[in-house]
Amino acid sequence: MCELFAMSARFPTDVNRSLALLRPRGGEIGPHSDGWGVAFYEGRAARIFKEPIPAAESACLAFMSDYGFVSRLVIGHIRRANPEKFGRSSANTHPFERELEGRSWVFAHNGKLEGLRDRPDFASRRFKPIGDTDSELAFCLLLDAIASAGVAAETLPRVIETLAPLIERLSGFGVFNFLLSDGDYLFVHAHTRLSMLRRICRRDGCEQEVALLATEPLTAEEWTPLSGLHVFGAGREILLTDVVPA
Repeated sequence: MCELFAMSARFPTDVNRSLALLRPRGGEIGPHSDGWGVAFYEGRAARIFKEPIPAAESACLAFMSDYGFVSRLVIGHIRRANPEKFGRSSANTHPFERELEGRSWVFAHNGKLEGLRDRPDFASRRFKPIGDTDSELAFCLLLDAIASAGVAAETLPRVIETLAPLIERLSGFGVFNFLLSDGDYLFVHAHTRLSMLRRICRRDGCEQEVALLATEPLTAEEWTPLSGLHVFGAGREILLTDVVPA
């Protein structure tokens, strides 16, 4: 399996400490040694750094942990290839990115969707995988659904209504923990294991709420286990009961 990391904030914020704590899990104190990637959003565009090498051995990630990149929305991933035959390659390294209606959509997955690639009824259409993973195929299917429904530029409720039934179907293939974003919203599906930490941070004289997500808690603080689909924007969770009527 793999490990996920994300941050949502109102104002641009660095994730230096989180990346420094995540880095050794990629091959030093954890088995996730087949690649790493981090996406920093700058408005509609995502600046993505990734390598098909252990995070713990990456000079690039070590530099980034000290450099101080800031963003309102960050998605990170450290990978353990499963199955091993889909090993280290740039094409198989998360997070994945596609353009839809002039925005970078970014996706990272923790889990395995057994048999998904063998199902003709789950063949991707507009968006095609570049690599070999079921993760990237699932991403393409999610974007296909959004594009087909024509809701990418519509309201958040329409996007959720479009994604929810497909997420449920894909979850039937195995483990489907994922992070998905269009630069404004962070969609989080906690299928088996994902936790959240809320912090109040101050930057340039402004106080803000920051939401951190991780497969395994990164600190000794009180992280809250999540379950199901969640959406975050500007550091706050958007309650689905307020978005989509029951």
